[in-house]
Amino acid sequence: MTASFKQLIPLLLFLWSHAPQRLKYLVAGLALVAGLSRNLVMNIVNQAAAAPLDQAISYWLPIFILSFVVVVGSSFAYQVITTVATTQVINNVRLKLIARLLKVQPSFLDKREHGALYHIMTTDVSMVAGFTSTILNLLPAFIFLAIAIPQLFSYSMIAGFFVVLVMIGGILAYHVQQTAMATLNADARALEVAYFERVSEMLRGFRELRLHHDRRQSFVGDVNNVLSNLRRLLIKVTRVYETAESAVIGLRFLLFGGIVFLVPFMAHTETAVTFQILTLVLFSLTPFEQIVMSYPAVIGTIVSYVRIDDLVKDLEPFDRIPDRPVEKASPFNKINLRDIRAKYDSRETSAFELGPLDFELKRGEVVFLVGSNGSGKTTFMNVLAGLLDPVSGTIEVDGVVLKPEDMNQYRAQFSAIFTTFHVFRQLYGLEGTPAEIADETVERVRLSGITSIRSEGISRLDLSAGQRRRLALAIALLEDRNVMILDEFVADQDPEQREYFFGTLLPWLKSRGKTLVISTHDLHWLPYCDRVITFQNGKVTEQAQGKPERIAAAS
Repeated sequence: MTASFKQLIPLLLFLWSHAPQRLKYLVAGLALVAGLSRNLVMNIVNQAAAAPLDQAISYWLPIFILSFVVVVGSSFAYQVITTVATTQVINNVRLKLIARLLKVQPSFLDKREHGALYHIMTTDVSMVAGFTSTILNLLPAFIFLAIAIPQLFSYSMIAGFFVVLVMIGGILAYHVQQTAMATLNADARALEVAYFERVSEMLRGFRELRLHHDRRQSFVGDVNNVLSNLRRLLIKVTRVYETAESAVIGLRFLLFGGIVFLVPFMAHTETAVTFQILTLVLFSLTPFEQIVMSYPAVIGTIVSYVRIDDLVKDLEPFDRIPDRPVEKASPFNKINLRDIRAKYDSRETSAFELGPLDFELKRGEVVFLVGSNGSGKTTFMNVLAGLLDPVSGTIEVDGVVLKPEDMNQYRAQFSAIFTTFHVFRQLYGLEGTPAEIADETVERVRLSGITSIRSEGISRLDLSAGQRRRLALAIALLEDRNVMILDEFVADQDPEQREYFFGTLLPWLKSRGKTLVISTHDLHWLPYCDRVITFQNGKVTEQAQGKPERIAAAS
């Protein structure tokens, strides 16, 4: 990934497309007013300085006061609207990225460093959206200089060329500086991502680190190495930056000295003209320095934009997936997977291939999936639930082959609790759940008095692994979908809870017409299912009937 000024135009178009429509032209108008009013103040000062004292006070002072009010007022309004526009751009970009990410398959996220995704969604988006503010703040500066530089040449050609040469020198100094800093900034970003990854690992593996002193010390040493390298790199960046800053300060004093001593000597200008030139240069310095000093922000923003653009391009295949409103799924008679092949890829494991296989799921049956770790049970469940697109083969519901645009509605058939799962504190999508139904559900999963579910959220999430899994089951029950997928659900339940799940809860779910697909390593409970499917190396090696009479007897 490389960044260059070739991406500047696409970056500006990207920001324009995400800017609030109603503010675009208002901001442009205010920028024009702010730039012209500053130029007007400068001309009034020059005219007043050349006029007799009484004329300066009686005529030019009131005009100066009026123009001063216009400058202050337009600048204030411009800054406020710029802030409104910038924050709206940040929200628009983040919401669009989140909407696109929510369309991807789990393997898309598993193949990427989460630290890098965090960096894009937070730092990079803020950097790019913040560039909106940078550009908008520079517009008045560009307008002012577009008027001031021709005026400078009208006072003195020599002065004009001298000032322009010094400006070019300042620009070159910053260009050399940023060329040297480009690689350093890329390396610093890589170290920041590495630090984010270490923090994420620390939070996930806190108990393991707390338990083992040597591991904890080694981890701290590794983090220290990353941060030390980052610190040295940032010092080097600062050194390069300050070298160029010193050059710019020297050029500024050279500019003043040239106007006061060199220009009058070479052009034989009068003192009044020299004063006007100096006033014009003083007024021009601030906008010029604003433009030149934005160079680092431009480079950094382009780098961030390239990362965002790369992510957007990776997400483009998923943009074609229609995101239609989903209704409550109607009951089905059977779901068929025919000649299915699928591939699951992640950053930490080699690609796993599932299939080819055929599978039929009938309404109301309980299907157990068994097999060793890595045999394909979880990958199969992802395909069945519509979370992983098969490489080949078809999915049918009651004989109708599903198309890509049907998958969103198809997924509405399923609730799922995988081995790696998450419980949101907020009841997203279930905000209107009546309190009595929520309490009854919490009691059914044996969490009464431990936690509670209300429309505003879940009261307590700091639960044991088994309790958190039962809380996830409570949410799945509230969703009230036709099929429930449970991946190693009882693995972290105690014997009493296992007995309750298979002997009481499972029959109750079946009596309500629910279809269940459950993976397990505990073969003791196989008599409680209608069918047993055995997986090995991504293929179905055996299908056998269970003993559903045990479920009937339990119910």
